[in-house]
Amino acid sequence: HAIKERGTVTIRTRASEAEIVVEVEDTGCGIPPENLARIFDPFFTTKPAGVGTGLGLAIVQGIVEQHGGKVEVQSQVGSGTVFRIHLPLPGIPAGEGAVD
Repeated sequence: HAIKERGTVTIRTRASEAEIVVEVEDTGCGIPPENLARIFDPFFTTKPAGVGTGLGLAIVQGIVEQHGGKVEVQSQVGSGTVFRIHLPLPGIPAGEGAVD
């Protein structure tokens, strides 16, 4: 939905001894700052009624956090968005040896 006509979605992965990082980047419309703070709120959506429930990102964040990880987002209107999912590897406490 973020890419109206033509664009690119890039998926990157990397790993360290402490964590795995999955990045999903698009060249879409970006997320306005006033919406960026709310995108993980359950039922928040900018789509018209009947098109989306606003649960997708809230569910993703919940699953990632249940596994000791975190979701980060960077976005600029007109330039696209990057989501980063950080998942700790088993046996290593979250935050120790993390990849930046």
